[in-house]
Amino acid sequence: MSKPTSTSDHLDADDAAMLLLTAGISKAYQRLDYMIVRNFIGGALVSVGGLVTLLVKGGCDGLSESNPAVVQLLLGLVFPVGLVMSTLTGGELSTGNVLFLSIALLQRKVPLWRSVYCFLVSFFANLAGSLFYLVIAHYGHILSEDPYLTGTIVFANDKVLVPSASTVFVRAIGCNWLICIGVYTAFLSRTVVSRVISIWIPIFTFVAVGFENSVANMFLVPIGMINGAPISVGLFIWKSLLLSTLGNMVGGGFFVALVYWYLYVFPTDGAKDEIDMGNESILPITEPSTVAPITQIGNRSVPLSDSMESFNRRDRKFRLMSHDANSVSPTDASRSGANSDTDEKAE
Repeated sequence: MSKPTSTSDHLDADDAAMLLLTAGISKAYQRLDYMIVRNFIGGALVSVGGLVTLLVKGGCDGLSESNPAVVQLLLGLVFPVGLVMSTLTGGELSTGNVLFLSIALLQRKVPLWRSVYCFLVSFFANLAGSLFYLVIAHYGHILSEDPYLTGTIVFANDKVLVPSASTVFVRAIGCNWLICIGVYTAFLSRTVVSRVISIWIPIFTFVAVGFENSVANMFLVPIGMINGAPISVGLFIWKSLLLSTLGNMVGGGFFVALVYWYLYVFPTDGAKDEIDMGNESILPITEPSTVAPITQIGNRSVPLSDSMESFNRRDRKFRLMSHDANSVSPTDASRSGANSDTDEKAE
């Protein structure tokens, strides 16, 4: 199924879905050390957004009493800064990886065991990055005085002690539904500005309405615990991490990955269709362990397994879109290095 070259600043939804599939396979087969570093950085940068959120929340104590809706809107405006920085610089989050890995799993390009393995590595690397940034914030005394210190305690209590377990789980479903929509719409975009806006809108929404994000909770709850919130480690793990993670998996895996895989990836019937985007195209991908799939760039073709090796080279860039000087490939697929490796093999 060949598609005409797009001259707009965005891709069609089905083209973006195929890019998500490609990115999912790339993420699943990247080197372990790269996976750890990317997710560590992702967790730390999201904690930057969490830190700014706590500063705004603590500094708006009086406004929270008189007009709490305004405070929620302010929190929604500032929290996305961390996720934007992470996305644009190649950081990864377990919440977003639910989308990538689920689509690759549904298309049977990545086995279940590897999807679970990659998600667990992503989750614990996010946790390590979040706790590392917590140390910076705590010993930097950013939130060590009132009203900010008390604000962290109130915020942690509102996350863990106030809602019921079922409430946390349902809120987490709504959260990652929106986050993965943000990831998807970012893949539709071909400019930095449009990608930032695409990410900002759904993240603003989930924070403003009070949904639960497992990665954000890795920073927001422990810093309240350090400052005196009456929350045990066991309660934090059970109610704030486990339940929110399970809810995030349902929200991103079912309501986004499954839906858009069914609409745009599954109907292509894999082995016969091709996406054409300017001078570059992606042929359907098969599981690396069985058949060496082909990534076609211009008039040259190389096995995807070769491009997977080049994914691990920092100075390489994987361009999946046209050679338009203003176009920007999605960050999660931009590091594979297929173009650079292809040129070397062509020589």
